[in-house]
Amino acid sequence: MKKQSFTFLLTILISMMGVETFAHDIEVANADGVTIYYTYINNNTELAVTYQGSYSYYYNEYTGNVVIPESVTYNGTNYSVTSIGDYAFYECSGLTSVTIPSSVTSIGSSAFSGCSGLTNVTIPNSVTSIGSSAFSGCSGLTVVNFNATNCNTSFNYNLINHPVFAGCSSLTTLNIGDNVQNIPNYTFYKCSSLTSVTIGNSVASIEERAFSECSGLTSVTIPNSVISIGFCAFEKCTGLTSITFPNSMASIGSSAFSGCSGLTSVTIPNSVTSIGSSAFSGCI
Repeated sequence: MKKQSFTFLLTILISMMGVETFAHDIEVANADGVTIYYTYINNNTELAVTYQGSYSYYYNEYTGNVVIPESVTYNGTNYSVTSIGDYAFYECSGLTSVTIPSSVTSIGSSAFSGCSGLTNVTIPNSVTSIGSSAFSGCSGLTVVNFNATNCNTSFNYNLINHPVFAGCSSLTTLNIGDNVQNIPNYTFYKCSSLTSVTIGNSVASIEERAFSECSGLTSVTIPNSVISIGFCAFEKCTGLTSITFPNSMASIGSSAFSGCSGLTSVTIPNSVTSIGSSAFSGCI
């Protein structure tokens, strides 16, 4: 009974003192002097990059150029770095570039959200999972290269408030590799500066509002692998003047190109068997 009372009183005292519990387990400085914070994952056999301390929004601990290593040695043990955790670089506005190694397989929710100084990012082929809002609010981001496999299941969001690249208002160039199987809902929603898009030859579907309101987009070539374009996928892409459909196309969703006022001509192949309502409404 006394032991239980002591434990209870100790818990109250600690909470009153405001003692922090830290999000990171270890911190290790790179050869370039940059300290990176990590948590243990997968039964303490691997590491995930994280933020310093208890609250991701209290710190701007990552600035300038950050090179994430493939592995880290700590207390004589070598650990592979396989993940960038939730909020790891959240609102690190001083971050200008990050190198993600091929050992990383997942990028967590809001991992780079609010990194307004980040200008370009290359996501390696090893990454199979990208969480909600991972790069949202990266207003300085101009170039994105990714070739992640199985992206049809790995972009982990369905809500309008949580698209991976939401608010990337400076994004101009997008290169989607041949491993990507689809472009999910809202992925590049309102990337208004996006002008150049290269879509890989394995993409089978472009889903709901994937490029909606990308007003700077002027032309799109849909690869032969694509069989469907979803609801409002290119809605209000007012700068779009031409689009090339492949003979693989089977369906064009409702309002897919609604409000594309700059579109002057469209050739729809015989393979298309379904065109949704208002698919080209407002295309003058």
